[in-house]
Amino acid sequence: MGNENFGPVLGETHGARHADGLGALRKHSCRMAAQCRRRLMIYSFRLNPGIYNQPCFVEAVRQLIIRHARTRILILVAETDELGRRGSGLVQLAQERASSVEIRRRAEEFRNQQRSFLLADDCGYILRNLWSDLSNARLDYNAPYVVRSLMDDFLLEWEQSEADPSLRRLSI
Repeated sequence: MGNENFGPVLGETHGARHADGLGALRKHSCRMAAQCRRRLMIYSFRLNPGIYNQPCFVEAVRQLIIRHARTRILILVAETDELGRRGSGLVQLAQERASSVEIRRRAEEFRNQQRSFLLADDCGYILRNLWSDLSNARLDYNAPYVVRSLMDDFLLEWEQSEADPSLRRLSI
């Protein structure tokens, strides 16, 4: 993503911001993914294609995998049916680069959680308390304490969740 010097910088720019609408969510999601260096985590009820299946986001994730061999992209989703049916650039990356990208379906006891968030490295986050509300998101490019708290929740659920067989590529 070009012109990174003219916007917030992951790990450097402090201060919570408000993202109002799909355009702002898309812009900040692409920017954070493009600046990420080690770990990207996505937690969502459904992966909104207007954010996570946009060319800028998928390409940022692809470049992250290429640039950093030890990169981990972890995605926890409650509803995976649509991902398998309509396709997704992230699902394709998970199929091509299983050592770097993993998608799991949230365990049944966590399926009703309504929030959605993206965590970039140990410092940046985008959080929506209601996954379907695209007009009310908070974000910060350098908030390690908030990220640590969200990451703890994510990892707790990650350990209890499992891969969705419908998202795996069939080898023939």
